[in-house]
Amino acid sequence: MIEVSNLIINVNEKSNIPLFGLDFIGILDRGTNLLEVKPITLCNLRCKYCFVHAGDYINNFILKEKYIISWLKYALKYKSTKDIEIHIAPYGEFFLYDEYLRLIRDLKKIPQVKVISIQTNGTLLDKKKIMDLEKVGLTRLNISFNSLDQSIAQYLSDDPNYSVEKMLNIFEMVLKSSIDLLIAPIWFFGVNDNEIIKIIQLAKEYQRKGHSGDKFRLGIQNYLIYKTGRKLRKIRQRDFGYFYKRLADLEKKYNLKLKLGPKDFNIHPAHPITPPVERDEKIKVQIVSKGRTAKEWIGRFNEKWAVKVLSKISLKVGATVHANVIKRKTDENLITAWI
Repeated sequence: MIEVSNLIINVNEKSNIPLFGLDFIGILDRGTNLLEVKPITLCNLRCKYCFVHAGDYINNFILKEKYIISWLKYALKYKSTKDIEIHIAPYGEFFLYDEYLRLIRDLKKIPQVKVISIQTNGTLLDKKKIMDLEKVGLTRLNISFNSLDQSIAQYLSDDPNYSVEKMLNIFEMVLKSSIDLLIAPIWFFGVNDNEIIKIIQLAKEYQRKGHSGDKFRLGIQNYLIYKTGRKLRKIRQRDFGYFYKRLADLEKKYNLKLKLGPKDFNIHPAHPITPPVERDEKIKVQIVSKGRTAKEWIGRFNEKWAVKVLSKISLKVGATVHANVIKRKTDENLITAWI
């Protein structure tokens, strides 16, 4: 069923893993014209704040490009709109994915797809990659960047080789290309407050050089703490009321748009891909693979749906089990169950 090599699980037509239903791989729909694609779980960094604990999984997953495209075409049959954005946002780093250029090239061929964007830490980018991405028609790079101070940047990324200078050079290369750039810092209140100001000043410098509108945006994010993620020590989460008030103050001070929402990216409601189960329902699933951790498994339900199965006991791949649905949202095509 599954091809496994060095703790890598390759997901393809033979794997029996559907691409609807899971949060860490596959296709995620939130009932809009944006579909998230998650093709890989490997990461080159171990950021201290990573909300999905990327880089520490027992098992990692890589999806075959052709398998993603076939499922995307199936997903688009559900959508009643012709202005789809494909946002490639893995639980890991996309530029570790060998088929990244082929994926973007094939996405570009789909008539419904108007925007292709990538979420990345940016550290693996270089001039050649940016030129190649430009040639295949990438729309936008969303690059995580939290500090202009070398020591703070290395601390947050937990990487002594993280180079702020390299990242600034990458920004310049992207701005000179046809690819749009979104710099996405996370505001860790009490840690990088001054760095957020410096990044805003950097954004103003780009604006003075004529980079504005769709070409360049700054999207500051609030630091959120998740049970399953890594946590910065002695840092508490701020509520969104406080966060947006601080952004509003900075918008006024620097005359720069900082509060970004769906409308800024032309994101709107579209027919949802809805899981065919209800919360608390007991369902019969076939276990088709191990998950990322010792307590996580992947089940298949109703042929077209994967289920994240949580179990304290070891399960056998190929076995059929009964599981209780504990997560099913009408606005997300995710199913989580436990045994």
